[in-house]
Amino acid sequence: MVMASVMVVSPHADDAALFCGATLAKFAHEGWRVVLVRVTDDSKDSIGLTVEETTRKNTEELHAAAKVLGVAEIIELNYETDCLADVSEVALRERIVYLFRKHRPYAVFTFDPFGTHEGNMDHIRVAQAVEEAFWVSCFDKHYPEHFQEGLAPFSVCERWYYGRHLPEANHGEDVSEFIEKKVDAVCAHREMMRNTINQVRLQLHTWGRRVPLLDESMEGDLHPLLTLVIKEQAKAVGNAFNLGEGRMGETFRLERFGSLEGLLNALSEPISGADKP
Repeated sequence: MVMASVMVVSPHADDAALFCGATLAKFAHEGWRVVLVRVTDDSKDSIGLTVEETTRKNTEELHAAAKVLGVAEIIELNYETDCLADVSEVALRERIVYLFRKHRPYAVFTFDPFGTHEGNMDHIRVAQAVEEAFWVSCFDKHYPEHFQEGLAPFSVCERWYYGRHLPEANHGEDVSEFIEKKVDAVCAHREMMRNTINQVRLQLHTWGRRVPLLDESMEGDLHPLLTLVIKEQAKAVGNAFNLGEGRMGETFRLERFGSLEGLLNALSEPISGADKP
């Protein structure tokens, strides 16, 4: 029997761990095959390294983080980081449609194309391309060259959208038992986290202030800072979705059939012999 799979389409190496890492670890623990698609090369996301060193380090650290989360396969699209605004959205969409048809994931995780307060164009363009790919992958006249490889039209069942701010978030996934894996995975992205911390330090400096814990984390252990940030965010999700006393969660806009959900639940019946995820 083919193992049911889920896919995360991550603009950058660290996005998957940061936004849905604990949920991916939970899926992997429950027997799902997790496929991680990194869209860009993260060649500029570091502090004090060359572009070549940055590319190598961030790729190595992505593989380390993926191992922590139980990711089965990493797929690299190798677009230049922070430049997707200049890339054809249709060309990017084709790559994602191809991966949907090839890997046939039951669920896909990515940035919400309708999320708010998102200033990163790589995030926005990936979200837009994936959103279109969900329905274009069903058509038999889009990218017929895929069918010459033996692929076929395919539709993802569930869309797990994440983002900086989800005004229509409708699902809090209880990940209490997997939050430590998320912390470890995010910490594995050491160069990208140091670059993020440095951005905050620069902004604080302009404000005329400093946070000693940020300074200590730049050259020392990332765990104290990132454990504090990640667990506080996860506790807030647990409280917002009433997951229970002390429970921790990750938040999503989880979509399947939209307004047709109730009707299709009432009318549908199991397919004989089909695997049920």
